[in-house]
Amino acid sequence: MATVVRPLDGAEGYPRWKESVLLRLRTVRVAYVLFEDPPAGDEGAPAAKKRAHDDALCRGHILDTLSDRLFPDYVRHTTAREAWDAVARTYDVDTSEVAQRRFNDFVFDEGAPLLEQIAHAEALAAAADPPYKDSFVAHSLAQTVPEDLAIPLIACPGALSMSVVWRAARIAEARRLRREDERQAKVGMAVESRRQCWTCGKNGHIARNCTA
Repeated sequence: MATVVRPLDGAEGYPRWKESVLLRLRTVRVAYVLFEDPPAGDEGAPAAKKRAHDDALCRGHILDTLSDRLFPDYVRHTTAREAWDAVARTYDVDTSEVAQRRFNDFVFDEGAPLLEQIAHAEALAAAADPPYKDSFVAHSLAQTVPEDLAIPLIACPGALSMSVVWRAARIAEARRLRREDERQAKVGMAVESRRQCWTCGKNGHIARNCTA
């Protein structure tokens, strides 16, 4: 079964694209041409012919997973390794520095899922070189937490750590879900109160529930 690879269309998708393409190339057993030098000797030898065939197949897979926007920039490369290295030169930056910068710039978005944001911040902190310490991550996040998280965070006992942040976040998320359920219930009650009974003509119930 072929590995599904999302077309690469920019820097944000490069890490996933790289791992997915390598998985596909290893599945079809041609990834070696990216990392091993061609065998010395006659180009007409069986080993050389197989290498040329696998290189063409590998190159085709790489180009096939580029978006229409990027394809013209890399199709000029005649070997798989050239194409692979050219894409890497563009997008394979120092991920630890990127993660560190993104963590330092991290702020909570009140419109996004709270637990997912904390998980993302933790991942950025872990990807820094060296990884940020648990207490530093917790204190950094505590500086920018939304109001829903700030109250349970203060109420949680013990020294501030990521386990405390997660506990407070789950409390905040439970409160949010409870408020959403209450809001939905009020909307339902408001709709129900506007319904008119066909039997008695009064609002607040429908005919099958009428006691008249």
